[in-house]
Amino acid sequence: MVPFVGRQTELGVLHACLADARAGRPRVVLIEGAPGIGKTALLDRLAEDAAAADDVVVLRASGDLHEDLLAYGVLGQLARSAGPATPGLPDLPDRSGPAVADPADPADSAPLADPITVGAQWLHRLDAMAGSVVVIIIDDAMWADRPSLLALVFALRRLVADRVLAVFATRERAAGDLPESLTRLITGHLGAVLRLSGLDERELRDLATALGVSGVGSTVARRLREGTDGNPLHARALLEEFPVTVWPVNRQDESLLPAPRPFRHLVRSRYQHSAPDTRRFVDALAVLGLHAAVADVMAIAGLSDPVGPIDEATASDLLRVRSADGPWSVEFTHPLVRAAVYDAIGPAARYTLHTAAARVSADEAAALRHRVAAATGPDERLAADLTDFAARAQRRFDWKSAAVHLVSASRLSRDPDRARRRVLWALIWTLMRGDAAAASDLVDEVTAYPPEPLRDLVLGSLAMAAEEPERAGQLLDRAWAACERACAADGSALEGDDVAAVALMQAIAHYGRLDAAGTVAWCERALAAVGDRESGPDHPDRPDESDRMGPQTSIHVAAVTYLAHGLGYLGRLDQAQAVVAAQRQPDESPYRWLNPRSALGVLHLVEDEFDSAAAVLGSVAASASRIGVLNTAAFSYAYLARAQWMAGDWDDAQVNADRAVSINLESDLGFLRSAVVGIAVLVPAARGDWAAAEQHLRLLPRSQVHYERSIVALGLARARVGEARGRPRDVLAALDRVHQFPIRDAVDEPGFWPWPDLYADALVAVGRAAEADQFLLSHEQRAQQRGRPTAIARLARSRGRVEAALDRPEAAQAAFDRALTVVGTVRAPFERARIELAAGEVARAAGNRRRAVELLLAARAGFLGLGATPYAQRCDAELAAAGLATADRPGGPRFGLTAQELVVARLAADGLSNRQIAGELVVSIKTVEYHLRNAFAKLGITSRRQLADRLAQLPGAGG
Repeated sequence: MVPFVGRQTELGVLHACLADARAGRPRVVLIEGAPGIGKTALLDRLAEDAAAADDVVVLRASGDLHEDLLAYGVLGQLARSAGPATPGLPDLPDRSGPAVADPADPADSAPLADPITVGAQWLHRLDAMAGSVVVIIIDDAMWADRPSLLALVFALRRLVADRVLAVFATRERAAGDLPESLTRLITGHLGAVLRLSGLDERELRDLATALGVSGVGSTVARRLREGTDGNPLHARALLEEFPVTVWPVNRQDESLLPAPRPFRHLVRSRYQHSAPDTRRFVDALAVLGLHAAVADVMAIAGLSDPVGPIDEATASDLLRVRSADGPWSVEFTHPLVRAAVYDAIGPAARYTLHTAAARVSADEAAALRHRVAAATGPDERLAADLTDFAARAQRRFDWKSAAVHLVSASRLSRDPDRARRRVLWALIWTLMRGDAAAASDLVDEVTAYPPEPLRDLVLGSLAMAAEEPERAGQLLDRAWAACERACAADGSALEGDDVAAVALMQAIAHYGRLDAAGTVAWCERALAAVGDRESGPDHPDRPDESDRMGPQTSIHVAAVTYLAHGLGYLGRLDQAQAVVAAQRQPDESPYRWLNPRSALGVLHLVEDEFDSAAAVLGSVAASASRIGVLNTAAFSYAYLARAQWMAGDWDDAQVNADRAVSINLESDLGFLRSAVVGIAVLVPAARGDWAAAEQHLRLLPRSQVHYERSIVALGLARARVGEARGRPRDVLAALDRVHQFPIRDAVDEPGFWPWPDLYADALVAVGRAAEADQFLLSHEQRAQQRGRPTAIARLARSRGRVEAALDRPEAAQAAFDRALTVVGTVRAPFERARIELAAGEVARAAGNRRRAVELLLAARAGFLGLGATPYAQRCDAELAAAGLATADRPGGPRFGLTAQELVVARLAADGLSNRQIAGELVVSIKTVEYHLRNAFAKLGITSRRQLADRLAQLPGAGG
């Protein structure tokens, strides 16, 4: 059995279309995709799911290249697939009316009816099956006989309220072979198109698991995705033929995988029948990569005329040529074609070609890659050149390139100590950019190294990334103790790159434990260890030889960043901002300013400067994404989303929160996941999109959350859901561990983790108002001391609830008045509406109807403007209790759109294409198509031209 993995979005679309058909809205769907991409598997799953229902009849057929001239052959298959007992559908087309040949009996010489006549007969048969939902599935429709397709189109076009779903599948770029009438039907109001792309990395890991293949981690899955384009047929063939342990290790060209047998046979038959010049041309391209400029291919192939080789290679479907926008370039038709060619070249020819490529390449990185590929043994000169290149890469904050070149240098090193040091610094840079998935690939090798500070530092950092604080603490403590012993032994000061790196990781670990004082102390040790030297291993094998270029380098900058966070957690925001501001120099690279600016953005957010925070964090997120610093990109997108959430820009907040989650999943950095996911839950929870909120929370099993920073982030996320659903006991359960933390500074600092008001409100709701009274005192005092408006307003709202529950109405009124006054000084519409709702509830309970209605109507308007449906419904219930019925709004405050549907609809209304929306939201095109299709249905429109006008009718659209 071929395992079925992924395709949940596509399956969801098909199920939605099936639901439409069951409701009397006939649908026609076209599925397109490359051979082996999984069209048939998807159709199998649809047929299986549909047939499981008692009211569904599945009719299935497939086209065949050698039977496309057999008229009505596909209709005959459909008839037989249902069986003779199906009401209204005989196993063969009947002969009523004009003579119709039996499509299953070639010997039947009766003249064939035209498609209109046969289509009319099928329309009658579908009418006769009105008691069932009819699902018609035709695979390989591009090879189906034309009369069958035309007859089906005739019948399908005349369906209005019939319970019919028709699904056609074709190869990509083969839809043009379908009848034009069928194409119009598919693109019309009944139709939908699903274009299947390759499986993503997570789905490929699931495929490997289903096949019983072990060892497919995140990095292996990424290589599998790049090397097969995610095609499940090709991926399965590769996994079944080649164990992961025998895949060639080429970190500078991860797309180069072993070619499975089908590709080797395909290439051999086409390659061996090609002219010698064509083979030389194809060989040269295989050495250069998946694609290259024709001029570069010719230079190393030693050919003078490319036209003949290109013509033959493209005719053999080995290569494609691109010539529309400048000089010609060529590419392989599939990564595995290139892999098969490369494997067939042979070691000697590969050596010659790589040597030639290194000699003529103008790009230093490419030249080094070819020199590495041509190396036949240890080469200290090449290792030194790679290390020099890595040093320059880390100075410009290209940590990925630095790591790749250091690992390559280690493999060419004769000295084992130098080799180990290069690998360890490569892993440090990999972890600095937040790519725990890539770093974990070398964990077994590093574990086998003899104990030393850098080895324990790397293993401790990996444990930290995996949310294992106890193990991380032990390893980092051991690394620091070794540094102290080494310095004491030779009488030197605690300084140097190794010492600074260990101190920095200690600071990050204490930051994860929400130990603000510890974070500050360790950052200061790291900065003292760096001093005024250039941080990082210019030459990992010669750590004392560092260029004196000033302190604005990787370890120094990272230490300053966490120092700012630690000072902020201690409430010393002015000092934190001064530390960050002192870092920027007019002539330095903007990337040196990147991480401290992310901290500055958070400080602006804590001080309720939401616009400033969004501007800084948006700039940092874009830059970090551009250079591949994954942890900074995910962190900045997440906190950008939180700033936008506070300011009421919820649609943008959801977009950026989803970006943060996508980046974090790519990097597999568990240490950051809780903070990112906790923010991603905000909008769906408040809008009542429980499925989306729970989908995010499923990324965070409680058993995998151990750092205090992760615990409070997850607790806040679950508490937000509990509050929105009106379940105070869920809120208390979510935040109880936070209430028990022994170190309080960071978690109680106003503005960083806004949990106290949620906890106090929940205490009041379960009848523990006296406990809430005492709980609030210290938090109110600290918020007042810091002068943080939103924190003061939130706590004043909770104070109002407490005072009302303790039967102190005047104090409650004063607290609510204070909350409304303070929140009026900032742009925080959700917080204002929450205060108005709480004050309105208390006023109504006290019998002050007029005041209650005024507050509740204001709160309702605020919630509707944000799409906060559960809170708006709470207002409606209170208003009804006060004797005031609110007007019903068809479809709810957002016409029933989910958060994702609304975001996609707004971007489409702004004129973005589906591909641009997919890039903007970091999702697949098929996901965009799915959400846009649902939005069209809910808004009652059929084209993008209608989107802007319809969206303008949404509550709050003007703001």
